[in-house]
Amino acid sequence: MRMKIAALCGVAAGMALSLNGALADDLNAAGERVATEHCSRCHVVSDANRMGGIGSTPSFKLLRRMQDWEERYSTFFARNPHPSFVTVEGVSLERALPPNAAPITLTVGQVEALMAYIRTMKVE
Repeated sequence: MRMKIAALCGVAAGMALSLNGALADDLNAAGERVATEHCSRCHVVSDANRMGGIGSTPSFKLLRRMQDWEERYSTFFARNPHPSFVTVEGVSLERALPPNAAPITLTVGQVEALMAYIRTMKVE
């Protein structure tokens, strides 16, 4: 599992370095859509849902301010509580129990897009 997570982190980092402007904008927009569609039910992901999310759940901006933000975001699906309801195709382990929330299945490309979006967040 750690090897798959490390490989995913490397792919995401490599993509960030090699994208041209238009492609980066498309990836960023795709990441924003993933965050809005899937993450905003628990997290405040932007000003668009600043009054949403679950009160005890950290906002994307708070997480982005952390020193280890990139590791946290690139491995979010393996960090509690996410493994119980988030699956990344080809990376996540099979669940032993049924999900405790509506299940989310993401592709590696969607995780990469999410990372691209998060990299563009302004840290205040």
